[in-house]
Amino acid sequence: MRLFSYTAMNISLFDDAQVKGLYPLTLTRPAADLRIGISKISEKWAAALKTEFVGYATLPYLETKFPRLEADVSINGRLLPNEDLISAIGLLNDGEQLESDGVILAFKGEKMSTKAFTGSFDIINRPFDIFLKAGEFIKRDMESMDFDDRKSELHESVRVFGEYPVYIGKDTDVKACTLNASEGPIYIGDNATIMEGSLIRGPFAMCEKAVVKMGAKIYKDTVLGPGSVVGGELSNVVMQAHSNKGHDGFLGNAVLGEWCNIGADSNCSNLKNNYDGIKLWNYQSSKFDKSGQQFIGLIMGDHSKCGINTMFNTGTVVGVACNIFGSGFPRNFIPDFSWGGAGGFVNHKFEAACKTAALVMPRRKKEFDAIEEAILKEVHAITSEWRNWEK
Repeated sequence: MRLFSYTAMNISLFDDAQVKGLYPLTLTRPAADLRIGISKISEKWAAALKTEFVGYATLPYLETKFPRLEADVSINGRLLPNEDLISAIGLLNDGEQLESDGVILAFKGEKMSTKAFTGSFDIINRPFDIFLKAGEFIKRDMESMDFDDRKSELHESVRVFGEYPVYIGKDTDVKACTLNASEGPIYIGDNATIMEGSLIRGPFAMCEKAVVKMGAKIYKDTVLGPGSVVGGELSNVVMQAHSNKGHDGFLGNAVLGEWCNIGADSNCSNLKNNYDGIKLWNYQSSKFDKSGQQFIGLIMGDHSKCGINTMFNTGTVVGVACNIFGSGFPRNFIPDFSWGGAGGFVNHKFEAACKTAALVMPRRKKEFDAIEEAILKEVHAITSEWRNWEK
């Protein structure tokens, strides 16, 4: 039973120390701005608590874009809502915090006494949690959505089968494709396009103005954020927004930030030849840590690009604002603001990275403004320790 009023509630989604384990994705955004399933974490909490008053408690250089809000309750930005959490948060008094195994989940006020939370919950610790949880949260998001009459009728050329729901938003262009909802639902947002010959399996979601190009093959647990463009073969990929993989080539078990571009015929391994577990670069420990996963492809930060025929090895982490090109496999960790490939890297000059961003973002009717530039400047400074060729 929900015990408090949501209508006037201000919530603050805070970043804790573990947010560094989500780099490079959280170098340019708070954890709560990450998309898990159809919506972002912040949007899930706003819907769950029926409020529009959402603020962030994040690093100072991000606060201009993601402002603070005087909050009635503060919630860990890596945490995903469920009914047990909502009820427990509603029972918090001023000066109390909700905690589980040393992780602060939520709090009210300043002087803290601890209440243990014994229920189950989902929280993201590493970037691969985003694609691991994608299918489950596509299903949850669709179950929680209040679909209205603003949707398109399926074109007669579209083949749909399976018992799960298929939602087609308004003003879409979806023709001569196959939508298989046998294993999970399919969500197609407003103004989205699926070109002819595409084969799609649910759970699958594409947000507003996303595009699937001709003949694409997309396997389950894939999410295309707003304005993303994809082609070729994808499996369990999450694109945050406005990123492109528009041509043939394989990408699997991957997370791409915003404003990324994957060149034509680029491929990424998501499984080692010996089928062993994958070690993945961890900014927090500054080393390659065991992931506990057998399948990880590519993790790529905002504003990074790769040229045609790029080959990424299993479990590659690419930082923010990198430019990768050339033959051979580049290293498994490519530091932020890198320029080069398998033959080695030099610094991707800050001014050059900003010039590219200023050319790319208007293509999606977005502006590379002083706020965006200031964030990139701080990221460039924060990540200098990993560009060892600068030493």
